[in-house]
Amino acid sequence: MNQTKILKAVRNHDVLLLDVRTKEEYLEGYIPEARLFPLNEIQQSTFFDFPKNKPIYVYCRTGRRSGIARKILKKHGYKVKNIGGIISWKLDIETHHSFVK
Repeated sequence: MNQTKILKAVRNHDVLLLDVRTKEEYLEGYIPEARLFPLNEIQQSTFFDFPKNKPIYVYCRTGRRSGIARKILKKHGYKVKNIGGIISWKLDIETHHSFVK
């Protein structure tokens, strides 16, 4: 799926976009509308408050951590797609430099 279609689906609320990197990485820049849910929290959780009827797209820096997150979320019954790493994201990213110390 191309990045423009991913972004359109996210903005239309057709999918949930999760960034599974650390908070520090997220604050350096993230895909617009992405929700932060670090992999270590996914690994420690036993309950996820995500809608089961909406696909979840996950990404990290390179695609490795999002692959792990995908497997965990799929085991909990979610429809999950690993869209890879932000390092290959060609569209604009959001940043919150004012929050970075």
